[in-house]
Amino acid sequence: MNSDEPQAPGEGATSLPSGPHKAELLQAVYDLLAFIGDQPLGPELEARLNDHYGPRSERYAELLKLLRLGIEEEWACYSEITGPDYRRGRIAEASALTHGFTVESGRLSNVLGNYHRHPRGEINMIGPVDATGKFCGNGAGWKVFPPNSSHFPTVTGGTVTMLFFLPGGEIEYTEPPAP
Repeated sequence: MNSDEPQAPGEGATSLPSGPHKAELLQAVYDLLAFIGDQPLGPELEARLNDHYGPRSERYAELLKLLRLGIEEEWACYSEITGPDYRRGRIAEASALTHGFTVESGRLSNVLGNYHRHPRGEINMIGPVDATGKFCGNGAGWKVFPPNSSHFPTVTGGTVTMLFFLPGGEIEYTEPPAP
């Protein structure tokens, strides 16, 4: 496991942390992933998510509320990656219920994360804590990275909380390309 990948508390833990509101978040996530289905990851899906699950929707508000309850209950964002300003935690492993996605949580404050590649893409729900908080230049809403894209996960302008979804849990931490 890469050092930038979150682990459940306790070395070699076989189950993920839980808490009072986790089942409710998981159900909301299962509904979201059923909505996504087998759509290709790219700009069309990003637009569709922002139209149907965007920051003004009840679905987005519910996901964000449950994520933040998970942070308070310590089953979301439970691992420090590079200190208290960069925390992550796995919510669910890839399964039939998650349509093959791993579900991760994040809480980042003015962070430049480790460069990585998305072999099959990545879906991000961005929930700024600070009104000016942005993830990779995006405020509240959804950002979808297509297959074979790569980037430094970057948060500017304050703090954001996030859910992110990786097909098959696939992510590759690599050196960035030479300038």
